[in-house]
Amino acid sequence: MSFKQPLILTVATLATLLSTTINAETVEGLLEKGATHSAIFTVSPESGDLVGYAVKNQSPAGKAILKNCLPGMLCKVEKATSRLLDETSALTFSEHPMGWYEITKAQGRIGVETLVHGYESAVKTRFGTVSVRDDDKALLLKGKPVQPAIEGNSNLHIVAQYEWGADDVLLLQDTGGSACPAQFRIVQLSAKGLKTSPAFGTCSDLIYPSFDAKAGVTVTMVGFAGPFDSAAAQKKAGMSKAVYRWDGKGTLMENGRVVR
Repeated sequence: MSFKQPLILTVATLATLLSTTINAETVEGLLEKGATHSAIFTVSPESGDLVGYAVKNQSPAGKAILKNCLPGMLCKVEKATSRLLDETSALTFSEHPMGWYEITKAQGRIGVETLVHGYESAVKTRFGTVSVRDDDKALLLKGKPVQPAIEGNSNLHIVAQYEWGADDVLLLQDTGGSACPAQFRIVQLSAKGLKTSPAFGTCSDLIYPSFDAKAGVTVTMVGFAGPFDSAAAQKKAGMSKAVYRWDGKGTLMENGRVVR
């Protein structure tokens, strides 16, 4: 888990750490599950500092969060009551926030949200402008279709952009219909040319993309069951997870297996 990239989230600012109790705020951030506690980590949009919201796994709030959110994904609690947490010795997480709160109540809508950097039709890279042609949703580099050709269905968007050493990496979202709302593809540009991943995804558009210079680009997403599946099947799929990782050398992995 890494917060090397900025997150623009709806959260309480660090100024609220001066108070003891906060009622009915929205808490939204990356969920990490621990042995006895879980935590939602969020970044203040004002200061950029990390704040942790801990919750006891066996508490009513903890059970509600873990029932409706997945670790490694963006979790949103619409109405959370929390208190300033002074004793943090029981908290062992990969992140070390500037301050801690404990969530004592979790109400309203609780669920997984998507995290993307935007839905862009054109971005500037160090190798020229990459854009989506409006009439056929073809991906263009400097105004010309990329090779091999990439085209969207209902739409094609650039949802994340990273600089990876001398290369630029783009995450594309291909929007489909209700049977498969989204598929994804990674495009990597360098002075030597262009690499593309196979199309991938579970069909869900609920994703958490991240980047690390050593690990590469990781896209975590929930499972998906279509509109004609039962409510139980949709719920079960929505609480499953797939992790895709692009190594920058031309290999895409899904849950540790190569995607062809």
